[in-house]
Amino acid sequence: MKKKCILLLGLISLLLFSCKKRDVYQVDPTLDPYLQLFLQEAKQRGFNFNVEEDGLILKFADLESPTIGLCTYSNPLLVQIDRTYWKKVTEYNNCEDLRQNVVFHELGHGLLNRSHDNHTMSNTEWKSIMCGGDIVRDRSWQVNFSGMRKKYYLDELFNTRTPEPDFFKYGDTFSGDKGTLVESYDFSENKHFTDADGNVYDISNNAYSITTNNEYNNIVYFHMRKNFTGDFYYEVKVKTKLAGNGDCVGVIASYPTSDTTGVGNYFYISKNNNYNELRAYAGHMQCMQPLAEVILQKDVCQLGNQTETKLAIERSNNELYFYVNDQLIYRNDYMADQKYVSFGLVTPSKNTVTVTSSMCYSKSNGSLRASTENSLSTVFANRGGAIPFNIPISIK
Repeated sequence: MKKKCILLLGLISLLLFSCKKRDVYQVDPTLDPYLQLFLQEAKQRGFNFNVEEDGLILKFADLESPTIGLCTYSNPLLVQIDRTYWKKVTEYNNCEDLRQNVVFHELGHGLLNRSHDNHTMSNTEWKSIMCGGDIVRDRSWQVNFSGMRKKYYLDELFNTRTPEPDFFKYGDTFSGDKGTLVESYDFSENKHFTDADGNVYDISNNAYSITTNNEYNNIVYFHMRKNFTGDFYYEVKVKTKLAGNGDCVGVIASYPTSDTTGVGNYFYISKNNNYNELRAYAGHMQCMQPLAEVILQKDVCQLGNQTETKLAIERSNNELYFYVNDQLIYRNDYMADQKYVSFGLVTPSKNTVTVTSSMCYSKSNGSLRASTENSLSTVFANRGGAIPFNIPISIK
C-alpha cells in the first residue's frame, strides 16, 4: 500500500510538472541575433541562461527621447529598444557596435541584475557599458565599445572586478621617436587671403593665423601626401582661446574614400564652461558620436591666446596615439589601419587659431623627401581652405 501511494504521488507530481505553464518567450527576429550573441558571450564566461524557459520579451518600441533602451522587471522580463535609434545608427560605420551596446546594456539589467555603474577608469573613461541614468557632470554616455576595448567591456559586463587594461593609461610621456621629417612649414613670408565665406588666412610674425567666419567648426588641411604610407607622427603647435561649449581645436588624419572625398580619425579639445575644464574627444568621422570623452588634468594644457599648445597624433602598429604637450591622452585602434594621406587642424567656429608649427613625419619610410614650404597661396591652393566639421552628436 505504501508503494502504491508513492507511485500515485509521483504520477501527480509528473502531471503537475507537465502542465506547468511556460513563461512567454517573444523575441523580434531582428533583435534575436543580438540576444544570441549575448548568450554566447555569457556562456564563455560561465553564465547559462534558459531564456526560452524563463520567459523574455525583446522587442522594438517608440521610446521617449533620449531613452534608447528600456528594461522592465516584469513577468516575463520585458526589454524594449527604440526603433528610431535602431534605424538611425544604420547611417554610421560603427552601427553594429552601437546596436550591441544598447541591447547588451538592457540585458545586463534584466539577466545580470546589474544597475547603472557610473564609475570611471584612470583616464576618466566610463568603467562599464552599464553607465547611464541621471546625467553626471554634463557627460554623455558614450563608450568606445569597439576594437581592443570591446573585450574589456564584455569581460566587465559579466565580472565587475575585471582589472583595468593598460590601454586606459593616461599621461604617459611621448617617447620622442617622431621618425623622418617629411614636410614642415616656414611661416616667414607675409601673406594674406580671404575666401568667399569670409574666412581669413594670414601669415605674419612667423605664424599662420586662421580666422573662421563659419557657424560651425572647421578642418584646415596642411599636409597631403599621396605617396605617404605606413606609420606616421603629425604635430601642430597652436594658440587659441576657446569660447566655451561647442568650440574645439584639434588634429585630424584622413584617408580617401573616393577621388573627391575622404574621412578620418580626429582628436580635439573642447571647453566645458559649467565645470571650467577642458575635455578631449577622440573619434572617427563616420561614427555617430565621439568614441570617447576624457577630462584633461589641469596641468596638461591651458589654452589661451598667448599659450602655445602642442597637439599630436601618432600611428604605430595599427594603433593611434593622441598627445597634448607630449602627454598621452588617448590610444585607440578604431579604423587605424588605413592609408592616411591628409593631416591637418580642427578649428573652432568664429574664432582665431594661430599656428606656429606644423610638421609631418614618417616612422616607416625614410626615403620620402622632406620639404619646407612658406607660401600661404601654395598652402591654400594645394590643401584647400576651411572645410565644415560638424561635431558628431552625443547620446545622453
